[in-house]
Amino acid sequence: MRQLFLLILWFSLLGAEAAHPVENIPVADLQERIETESDTLFVVNFWATWCQPCVKEIPEFNRIAPELEGVPVKVLMANLDFPNQKEARLLPFLERHEVSHEVLMLLTPRGGAWIEALDPAWSGAIPATIMHYKGKRFFYEGEATYEQLEEWMKNLM
Repeated sequence: MRQLFLLILWFSLLGAEAAHPVENIPVADLQERIETESDTLFVVNFWATWCQPCVKEIPEFNRIAPELEGVPVKVLMANLDFPNQKEARLLPFLERHEVSHEVLMLLTPRGGAWIEALDPAWSGAIPATIMHYKGKRFFYEGEATYEQLEEWMKNLM
């Protein structure tokens, strides 16, 4: 069950449209699609506009290049603000702050079961980052530096 949920999450994130211009921020349903195998290294950062550590680490994610050692890298900035706050909170935030990678808003099921399904060690605190590459995954709860992100990505490849 956990693996199916993770596959659904990853494919849902894969299916999101480009985030720019900011008006086109998609709202993704985590239970909509199923992922197929990919040669792309996926980096998903869970963040919110009201989370100071999340905002502080955005420049670290902006530094991630679209390719690392010949492997395509897709960074998704999964926003956890409530979807009804898109106009009032998320869009103004994105106009004031540079976010280089695709941004999407997540529709998360009520309760915390989806958090445990992503990683049982996750308390639900943000920022949090999940990396996925060819069936391998890495999870980290907390603020990350670019050097940490780069090390984790290389360790997955």
